[in-house]
Amino acid sequence: MKSFLSVDTATLSHKEYDAIVVGSGAAGLFCATKLSSLGLKVCVLTKDAADVGSTKLAQGGIAAALSKEDSPDLHFNDTLKAGAGLVKTKMARILTEEGVKRVIDLIRMGANFETNEKGLLKFTKEAAHSVARIVYYKDKTGEEVERALLDSYRGDIIEFAEVKELIVKNNRCYGVIYEKDGEFKAIYAPVTAIATGGAAGIYLKNTNPPTSTGDGIAIALRYGAKLQDLEFVQFHPTAFCDDSECFLISEAVRGEGAIIVDEQGRRFMGDYHHLWELAPRDVVTRAIECQKKICGGNVYLDFRPIEKKGIDIFKRFPTITSKLLEKGLNPKQDLIPITPVAHYYIGGIAVDSFGRSSIEGLFAVGEASCTGVHGANRLASNSLLECLVFGERTAYGMYRDWRYLRQDFSPIGIKLNQKSGLSNNKFSLKEVQEIMWKNVGIVRSAESLTKAIDKLSEIANSNSDWQVRNGAVLGLAITISAMRREESRGGHYRSDFPYEREEFRKHSNFTLADLEKLL
Repeated sequence: MKSFLSVDTATLSHKEYDAIVVGSGAAGLFCATKLSSLGLKVCVLTKDAADVGSTKLAQGGIAAALSKEDSPDLHFNDTLKAGAGLVKTKMARILTEEGVKRVIDLIRMGANFETNEKGLLKFTKEAAHSVARIVYYKDKTGEEVERALLDSYRGDIIEFAEVKELIVKNNRCYGVIYEKDGEFKAIYAPVTAIATGGAAGIYLKNTNPPTSTGDGIAIALRYGAKLQDLEFVQFHPTAFCDDSECFLISEAVRGEGAIIVDEQGRRFMGDYHHLWELAPRDVVTRAIECQKKICGGNVYLDFRPIEKKGIDIFKRFPTITSKLLEKGLNPKQDLIPITPVAHYYIGGIAVDSFGRSSIEGLFAVGEASCTGVHGANRLASNSLLECLVFGERTAYGMYRDWRYLRQDFSPIGIKLNQKSGLSNNKFSLKEVQEIMWKNVGIVRSAESLTKAIDKLSEIANSNSDWQVRNGAVLGLAITISAMRREESRGGHYRSDFPYEREEFRKHSNFTLADLEKLL
């Protein structure tokens, strides 16, 4: 089941590099920039134009202990608390301690963040942070980060190149097969990094770009890489959705004072009283879903308390407010209807602290990877920080391994054959997204997960498009992982097991062998 293509790599036109990075977001570009600075010949492959992806859509900012009231220890403790008992402490220490240096590196590379009249960095607060530690640029931090990284990168970028398969022999990765302009080609390198982003895009309602459908994770799974914590999907509590799109309303809006209310303008989560808007995301998401189901009404975000603090929301949040105005909503006057949506994928390709996967020569970084730093529920604004910290560490891991893997490296010929006996049925990506949203979404149960497994198995074994089958394969892996975890923890909630259980305070692993009976 490894390949979705039938192709002989020996017949493909090819190029050779020292290192390949698949993906052009913050993680991939930071890694590639560091590799270039170390003297390696690097190629970045990107599914879409190099400036389109999840990084560019990031609104809030980057968490880092840069203020005098803060410390890496405080940041570490907040990360652990948000992670619901599953954060890998070694990784969290690396993130919070090295994160300070990486943000300074980013500033040195030309990234702009908001400063006060004295030229000192401004900080805002987001959910589950004990102090204000988020550095930001208006409400388009990701766009600014990506601009600085693209300006700094000096290697090759091949745009509109969709990586279809890995070139793997004897558990060693030699490169990738990609498609560009309808033609399959190969790139060979001793070391390859998957930085393709997450998988929230396989849910019907999501804040991700169309490219974030978990392809890189699914490809790695198909070639034998070990995956980890696939059941954990983070749903963001505040997005605006209509018939045409969903777009994120950043947590920074609540950090500045916005509140969540019902149709009568009342706050409804009493245990947290005036602080509940900044509870962990999984808590706020389930509170909103519960309110909608029990009371049957809409839930809203009220921006007006921000204005009462003397903050002009049009200047502080120009991207968000302009989008709302386009939808006929004025946040200075109107309550804004919100709904939780799939936002961030916590699980992914299992890696060590230098980005190594279980396949020699194959690395993963960013949302495609699973470092364990987020546990069961990511602390707000730790995602871009993870891209920077582990982007650099992955570059050093790749450089170290390249020095010995290059010694016996050469392009190899492999014949890939697609599985026979596929059904002639054709499914769409939207059908996968609907199954995941309805059955493997915010609230799950054995009954809903069983339905998803049956439907996704049919799609994975059909003659559907490559992306659709990839989505179905990863969807199956997520669903099976969710079925196995008979508890509720962080971003994984089971209505039939609504509490945490001590025997499940452990990371879950998943490999291709776990899918053998279904594919």
